[in-house]
Amino acid sequence: MKERLKRNVKWMWLTIWVGVSFGIKAQTQNDPSPLSAGQEAPIFTIKDVDGHSIDLADYKGKKVMLTFYRNVGCPVCNFRFHELQEQADSLKAKGLVMLAVYESSAEQMKIYLDGQPSYTSMIPNPDESLYRLYHIDRSMGKVMKGVFHGSMRKMKVGKKLFKKKMKQDGNANRIGADFLIDENGKIAVAYYGKYVGDHLSIALIKEFLK
Repeated sequence: MKERLKRNVKWMWLTIWVGVSFGIKAQTQNDPSPLSAGQEAPIFTIKDVDGHSIDLADYKGKKVMLTFYRNVGCPVCNFRFHELQEQADSLKAKGLVMLAVYESSAEQMKIYLDGQPSYTSMIPNPDESLYRLYHIDRSMGKVMKGVFHGSMRKMKVGKKLFKKKMKQDGNANRIGADFLIDENGKIAVAYYGKYVGDHLSIALIKEFLK
């Protein structure tokens, strides 16, 4: 009985710690119906972090990778950012247009990017309109699942990669996603993360560009 109580207390504190570590808004949301390969990619027009207009329709004839992150203060997202940053020259040389959406405000994103090159066009979306448009999930269950799939390791490395201390300004239970969109504006791959830090592999991105 005592051992069971200890385990329950341990899991309770682990749940609280994960929630605090990964964000500030511990909201819940049922899994939305996902988009899938073959569908037209939902068109949008929005401002990037520097106030420049981005219209997805303008990229017809090009291959696009659209990534939905959590927020710029998320260390696991920072890990992924640097992972793709290392591949940027190779991917862009093959004609890939890269767009990254964050729940963060433009102000927070500018703090994050200060003095740091970006592999992608950075899109602040604190009102979450694009997250709804692309049916991006929120799930505390998937946050917890990440504990068993390497998110703690990515969080540790991601924290060290920050140039400065960043606050989190997004949902604690947001789960990322990646979309590969072909030259005709159709979704070639719709990848919804199964847990925090789960993104499309670099190998599959390169395969898309062949």
